[in-house]
Amino acid sequence: MAKKKHKRERTERRFLPRSTTNPMLIYVAGAVGALLLGAGIWGQFGNALRKVEIEPYQYAPWILAAGAVLTGVAIWIGTSTEAAIRVGIAGIVEERNPPRRMPWWRVDEIAGDTTMLVVRGKDDTGADMMLRITRRALPDAIPWVLREARDRAGDRVEVSDSDVAAIGKPSKDAGEIVTAPPLQVVGQRCGESDKIISYEPDARVCPKCERVYHKDHVPKRCVSCDASLGDLKAEEPEEEEANEA
Repeated sequence: MAKKKHKRERTERRFLPRSTTNPMLIYVAGAVGALLLGAGIWGQFGNALRKVEIEPYQYAPWILAAGAVLTGVAIWIGTSTEAAIRVGIAGIVEERNPPRRMPWWRVDEIAGDTTMLVVRGKDDTGADMMLRITRRALPDAIPWVLREARDRAGDRVEVSDSDVAAIGKPSKDAGEIVTAPPLQVVGQRCGESDKIISYEPDARVCPKCERVYHKDHVPKRCVSCDASLGDLKAEEPEEEEANEA
């Protein structure tokens, strides 16, 4: 038996959010907090460290407390409240607790401008989902989300050509490339017939938006992204490895 083709690699890019606070404010607050912490610790415990029997300075506890509070504030304002996101062949993921994924075929609309993209649709369970991706927190993610969306859900992208040009091309060095989780086809409904896929070899997957079809009901073009599916009907399920006879 001849070797069957290897399963295609499914990857996505992970983007961590940046703080939206002025960096200088964070640096100043952190530096002053650290200085106050050092002064407070020395005033409170310095004599003991030097083995000198002198009472701690009167205001040392207050200085120590102020330093701790200011350092805590610097950490708080320096941490973004926006979630990390992942984008790739499997859709868009918002890394909250728990993470939520919106497959491309479930995207209803992608709108916005150079400062923010708003993605509306449903997650992989069918629940309503909306993501706001801002340039201040996720500047490197916006070009990648826009490129993937135009490739995989182009008719639902409502961003003007001038804004697309201003956003520019995505950087190949942006984000972290990670492996996407395996696509679960069993239990999904065929995009054409609504028939439930109960046996994995019966599934055929659109290469652009990953809409799943039953092998006996594959349309000529994907009902979600209009990609040509002419080669899927006769296609054998992909396997990672097969032994030669």
